[in-house]
Amino acid sequence: MNPNRARKQSRTSATVDSYLRRANGLMTRLAKEMALPDDAYPPPEAVVAFMKQNAPQWKWSTFRQYQASLACRYEIEAERTGNALFMQTAEEIRRLPYGDCIPANTVGQTSSRKRKGIRKADYDLLVANLSNPTRNGYYATRASLWLMAAVATGLRPREWEHAELDEATGQLHARNAKATNGRGTGPTRSVPVAHEDMGIVRAHIASIREMLGAGKSFTEIHENCAVAVYRACKALWGNDPTKRYALYSARHQFSANVKAVHSHEEVAKLLGHASTRTARTHYAPKRSAWPKYRDKTKPVPVAKPDGS
Repeated sequence: MNPNRARKQSRTSATVDSYLRRANGLMTRLAKEMALPDDAYPPPEAVVAFMKQNAPQWKWSTFRQYQASLACRYEIEAERTGNALFMQTAEEIRRLPYGDCIPANTVGQTSSRKRKGIRKADYDLLVANLSNPTRNGYYATRASLWLMAAVATGLRPREWEHAELDEATGQLHARNAKATNGRGTGPTRSVPVAHEDMGIVRAHIASIREMLGAGKSFTEIHENCAVAVYRACKALWGNDPTKRYALYSARHQFSANVKAVHSHEEVAKLLGHASTRTARTHYAPKRSAWPKYRDKTKPVPVAKPDGS
């Protein structure tokens, strides 16, 4: 792993916005710890010290996100103000080592505890709970559509914003969310949609279009649907860490299902990955595939010849 790889990557506007929100949140947190006035930001040297002190409490993946976010913010400030101190701070943050971080295989407290994939029985129960209009609110039924459409197609949550369904060809066209720096198969990809899933995918896209047309931002839609899933899991299973599902869990389950019936290369193409290693390393394994997909790979019994 290269701790400085973010230095070489190009960034989309959505990535920059995400980095800035994360960096501002970290700096606000540090400002409160330092008891600074509401309108004051911590000095650069304090931010660097904050990263060093907290590295042992974070996984490398978390540390890398914080590192990239803060460096991005200081780089933008350097360009805006011409102050060399900000660029020096960005470089110093990028050079921080990650050796003290929590090992990657340690169970964490946040996203690392979310399930990779969804057990079929849990999925059915979760979708049924979210779909019940008498129990849940506006976003819950939308979230149930989201889960069903994502299990069927494997799209990342944010890829639904511009997704288009071509019913004539049975293809779902999406913009790859991670197409920069050679990580994806290209700026767009097409995923085949099974006939039985066409109605769900169509309904989910229509749901998103309706909310966008009502003036809601895609970020607002995504966040509220994610909260609906979280609350449904909480209502169904309490604090059980093995039942902590999220919208992204549906993409993981899609990955597990297609691994049971497709080659590594085909799986990478369906997920929008340039490398076959990504799905093998970071996504739900083949053994997590739902029974109907595993059954497709079982050998068909051959009848014995008469008299044998």
